[in-house]
Amino acid sequence: MVLVDNKWYVASVELNGLILIPFFLILFLIIIFKQFKSITINWKKDTILLLFLIYLWVLMDLTLFPIPIFSPGTKPLTFGFGKQTFINLQLNVIGSYMPIQLIGNLLLLAPFSFFAAIYSKKFIKLANNLSLMFFISLTIECLQLIMSFFYLGNRTFDINDLLLNTLGSLIGLGCFKLLNRILYKNLGV
Repeated sequence: MVLVDNKWYVASVELNGLILIPFFLILFLIIIFKQFKSITINWKKDTILLLFLIYLWVLMDLTLFPIPIFSPGTKPLTFGFGKQTFINLQLNVIGSYMPIQLIGNLLLLAPFSFFAAIYSKKFIKLANNLSLMFFISLTIECLQLIMSFFYLGNRTFDINDLLLNTLGSLIGLGCFKLLNRILYKNLGV
């Protein structure tokens, strides 16, 4: 569904995140196959990789799907592109968010922050981790903006989401540092 000029339009087809499962499955199998060829299998690394790929699928499903597909000539497409409200730069509206939105946005990139610290010591540093999470959040928001412009979604570029996602990465990095301390610096791959 998309909102154009205060009226909702339903697409004839909506793609959901399930369409990505074969892609992620093939990607994982290729990586596993390469490890079998090298005769060394690192179960810890493979398990973490599988968890990361599952997380990426969930992240994309939550932020980019469903994607409405309108048939040629249907009403929204006759209006021309860019008729949706698709950008919010007001910081003061964060108080009107529902608790689930606040918690969801804070937790959205926490796993990514955690995995980044596992895969690269560079991202154990706070500034590097925050920079990466800001860039990833900005990428998601820009994709939502572009998709909304072309009626491929009903999401907005929201500055509050950008800030909450970036702040939420502190949770992931904090969890990494805590677990790393408990496990005696044995989390990296």
